[in-house]
Amino acid sequence: MKKILFIQHKAPYGSESPSETLDAALICAAFGQAVSLLFQGDGVWQLLPEQQGQALDRKTLIAQLGALPLYDIEQVYADAASLHNRGLTADQLGLSVTLLESDALRELLAAQDAVLRI
Repeated sequence: MKKILFIQHKAPYGSESPSETLDAALICAAFGQAVSLLFQGDGVWQLLPEQQGQALDRKTLIAQLGALPLYDIEQVYADAASLHNRGLTADQLGLSVTLLESDALRELLAAQDAVLRI
């Protein structure tokens, strides 16, 4: 089993990339890979609960993220500096995540077989 980390680094609705990255993570998990997700940079906006993707004719990402446990994706992280730089706190998020400071982030990246940042 490969350890694969998907990095969500783009705002939720600026492109199809966040949705496609999530789809790829779910597919890998469905095929038995050990999948983790990291929200970094503008990707932390994907974690806010009051999204209205349907207004832009898109899937609401936070609703999709709620399905992660069904795919055995339990390792979900957010870059603490990215949250801080955007004036966000963990209690504002619509999903439970593990916050990582820079040292822990480096350790996470080093422990993976593959890192995908699309």
